[in-house]
Amino acid sequence: MVRFIKYGGLIIFSFMLILSVPSKGFSLSTTEVESNLICDCGCGQLLGTCECERAEEMRTKISGMIDKGKTKEEILNSFVSQYGERILSAPPKKGFNLIAYILPFVGLLAGLIVAVIFVRKWAFSGRKDAAAESETKGSELNDEMQKKIDDELKKLEED
Repeated sequence: MVRFIKYGGLIIFSFMLILSVPSKGFSLSTTEVESNLICDCGCGQLLGTCECERAEEMRTKISGMIDKGKTKEEILNSFVSQYGERILSAPPKKGFNLIAYILPFVGLLAGLIVAVIFVRKWAFSGRKDAAAESETKGSELNDEMQKKIDDELKKLEED
């Protein structure tokens, strides 16, 4: 019972605190939308960083839409319907545009696989060359040793 009162009071206090925060704190700001759009004046800058007159007109339009209660997605969809997907700072993650998100990772993976294959071939050929070299040295040593052994045996037979 004591736990319920203790935690119940904490929950009620938290709920009251959330309700006391002004609704303006939860509203959408123009900078949140501007960071997803490119200025259409031709400069190629984000709308938030461009300082031309066209960017200011677009910001005013965004502010008006926010004042009307539109969400970020509704505002972005409005700009996309008017200017096309080129107005977005990043392509949407759907359809053909997925290539822009997936291809860098595929390329990195393919490059890594090719690098591993070449390193293994290079390392294996080095080991193969070293083994062949040691075999030839070993056979030369064996021939020399065999001659010395034969010479020593002949000397022992003569004595």
